Amino acid sequence: MENIGYIVFICFALPFLLAIPIVRKNTRLIMLYVFIGMCCCLFISEVNGLLNTLIAQDMFYVTTNITPLTEELIKALPVVVFAIFISSERQTLLTIAFMTGLGFALLENATILVETAVLQRSVDILWALVRTLGAGLLHSLCTTAVGVGISFIRDQKKMFLCGSFALLSLAIVYHSVYNALIQSSCKYLGAVMPMITYLAVIVVLVIVYNKGTSKNS
Repeated sequence: MENIGYIVFICFALPFLLAIPIVRKNTRLIMLYVFIGMCCCLFISEVNGLLNTLIAQDMFYVTTNITPLTEELIKALPVVVFAIFISSERQTLLTIAFMTGLGFALLENATILVETAVLQRSVDILWALVRTLGAGLLHSLCTTAVGVGISFIRDQKKMFLCGSFALLSLAIVYHSVYNALIQSSCKYLGAVMPMITYLAVIVVLVIVYNKGTSKNS
């Protein structure tokens, strides 16, 4: 089956695009960045395919050295543009960064699901959980790290370039480590790594929220 990614994009992303003018104003930004995340996924799948052909390396090399770099760069781009030209408000950047990664993960998971189910017929509930709580959550976490980090350095001229490089490096390395673990004998550790990170982030957000609430009371 050819052009599976484009078929899935039409089925998933276009309804999001059509719904954006209908929903309330405060919801449009969220849906827009889910759609942007899907566009990033479709675009980078073509880039990765081209690089894979040119480099001609095995899948382990590509997924630990190439795809983390290309995917994190393209996901971070719309978030950085928003931070520079529209707003660097931390909660907003956290939201749109997470939604960009979520949109990317939705299209990627749906495409892989169709490819695996149609071509290999080897999907089950465990597969869905690993893809969702593993790779799916990974994309949102990596982009969120960049988005939240940018909110701290956006107005720091001396730190902006090196800080942006450091944030992207963090996302790329985390992504690469996940891909390496999930293809090794430690694949179960890789599968739960994003979930452990997510729970840690939730704990930090709850602590920050409670501190803010106590100060205002």
